[in-house]
Amino acid sequence: MSLRHAPIRHGAAAPGRSLRRALALGLFLPALLAGCGNGAEPPAPAGTTAPAPDGVRRIELPRPLPQPDLTLTGVSGRPVNLAEATRGRLALVFFGYTNCPDVCPTTMADVAAALRRLTPGQRARVAVVFVSSDPWRDTPRAVRSWLASFDRSFIGMTGDFDRTRAAARTLGIGLERPQVREGGYEVTHGGQLVVFGTDRRARVIYPSGVSARDLAADLPGLLERDGRPGGAS
Repeated sequence: MSLRHAPIRHGAAAPGRSLRRALALGLFLPALLAGCGNGAEPPAPAGTTAPAPDGVRRIELPRPLPQPDLTLTGVSGRPVNLAEATRGRLALVFFGYTNCPDVCPTTMADVAAALRRLTPGQRARVAVVFVSSDPWRDTPRAVRSWLASFDRSFIGMTGDFDRTRAAARTLGIGLERPQVREGGYEVTHGGQLVVFGTDRRARVIYPSGVSARDLAADLPGLLERDGRPGGAS
């Protein structure tokens, strides 16, 4: 069965205890999801989970995923291309939105905390990219202000939703067009952190809820692997 990353649905109310617990444990559902938005998604590539030496549960992909060719608007208001912005660095890519009540700020805060535990040399080799799933509210200024509360070096991208969703789909991550419903504004997005090596291929995806401690313990190994010929992330 193909591995499909379950999206997280945000409405007016905060997620229930069972959802919060699932997120905290970094659970994911190996199931085929229904189509999101205007069409069914293609099957995600098969994957397996394996414990890293430090006990991190991560999704190891048997076949690398190519980095999507994605150009959107950066926080300065100018176009930003994902590949060019992260060239020569390990790239941690997350799809979310700035008004997210839980998963997005928690993920960004944990990534920022993990990076602070790296050596300066290691930190210089990692780029973090936040891609907005809600470009209608996530203006470049809003994304810049929000990311600055975590780490000013984080790269923000916002813009055409269909282009963003198409890029996410190539990674098996579901995004749905935000919906205005009675009592709130609903946004559904995947909560995974995708790691691209300097060869622009992803071999590792972290499930939602991975901790700062585990990321900090895992990243040096990924950087070491990335430095080997043919061994990126």
